[in-house]
Amino acid sequence: MAKAETLVYTEKEMAAIEILRANRGVHLTYKELGIPTAVLTSLISKANDDRPLVSGEKVVVNKEDYEFVCPTCGAKHSGKKYWID
Repeated sequence: MAKAETLVYTEKEMAAIEILRANRGVHLTYKELGIPTAVLTSLISKANDDRPLVSGEKVVVNKEDYEFVCPTCGAKHSGKKYWID
């Protein structure tokens, strides 16, 4: 199957973009944002794709690794935090 010449955001991606814009600059986990990781990954992939977006500008989602220690049991946990500037 051939790739389309342009990109289009899905309804779920548009909803995720609105959540990210409402939390602009705040580094949050996917659970805190309420956005599935698949949608965040898709947004990151589309931002790095060379094809033009059908309408508007591409949204660049940043991500970083983080670690924390559970205050109750002392177990180490790691994950990713996402944000837009």
